[in-house]
Amino acid sequence: MKSSRERNRDLLIVLLSVSFFSITGLSDLMAATNQQFLLTYPDLENSDGTVVMENPYVVLQRLVVPAGKWEGVHSHPGHQLYVHVKGGEWSGRLGGELEYENDFSAAGTVGWMDAIPLSAGHNSGNTGNTDIDLIYVTLKGDNPIRPDFNHSNQSYPNIALSLLFENALMIAQRGEIDPGQWTGIHDSPGYQILIQVKAGYRSERHNGTESKSLENIEDGAVSWLDATEAGLTYEFGNTGDTSIDFVLITLK
Repeated sequence: MKSSRERNRDLLIVLLSVSFFSITGLSDLMAATNQQFLLTYPDLENSDGTVVMENPYVVLQRLVVPAGKWEGVHSHPGHQLYVHVKGGEWSGRLGGELEYENDFSAAGTVGWMDAIPLSAGHNSGNTGNTDIDLIYVTLKGDNPIRPDFNHSNQSYPNIALSLLFENALMIAQRGEIDPGQWTGIHDSPGYQILIQVKAGYRSERHNGTESKSLENIEDGAVSWLDATEAGLTYEFGNTGDTSIDFVLITLK
C-alpha cells in the first residue's frame, strides 16, 4: 500500500501532466487558428513567408516569389487584399490548365482574393526575370469590423490619394509624399494600415510637435494607424530625401 506521501506525489504528477497537456493543447489550437489565415507556397524555399503584423482583425503576411518560380498548388482563405511591394509578370494555372500568362503587375498595385480550396488546383508563378514581393492583408472575420461607421475615402489637405480598390470590407488608396512634404492636419478613422511600397523617413506631428519614427525603414514597411484623438491635431510627413510611395488600407 502506498503511503500518503507517495499518493500526494502521484497526484502532483497527474496534475502537472494535465496542466502541461492543457497548455500545449491550447497552444496547438491557437497555432491552428492562426494557420487558417496564412498562405503556404509549397514549391518555394521560404514557403510560409513572414508574418509582419497581426492583431485581432487582420494578419499581414509577406511572401517573395523568385523569378522563374511557381508557388505550387495552394489554397486561399479568402477576404484577402494583396499589395505588390515589387511587381513582375504572373502566370496562373487552375486544375492543371493554364488560366492566364505573363500578366504584369507593377509595384503598388493591389488585388482581391476570394476563397480558393486546395482541390481547385490553383497555382501561380513568377514568369518574369525579377523577384515579386507581396504582402497579403487577410481579414480574420467574414463581416465588416465596424458596420455602423460611416466609411468614406481618406483625404489629406496636401496629398492627393487615388482609389485603388473598395468593397464591403476594405478601402485601398495610394499616395506619394515628396521630401519635405506633409499631409496636412487631418482626421483619421483608425483601423488603417499604411504599407510603404517605396519607403522613406516618415515623421508625425501631434499638436504641432514633431516626433520622428524610429522604425527600421525599408520597402514594404507596415504601420497600424489608430483614430485621431479628440482635441489633438495630427499629420505626418516625409522628413527624408527620397519620395515615399504608400498604400493606405482602411478596414470597414
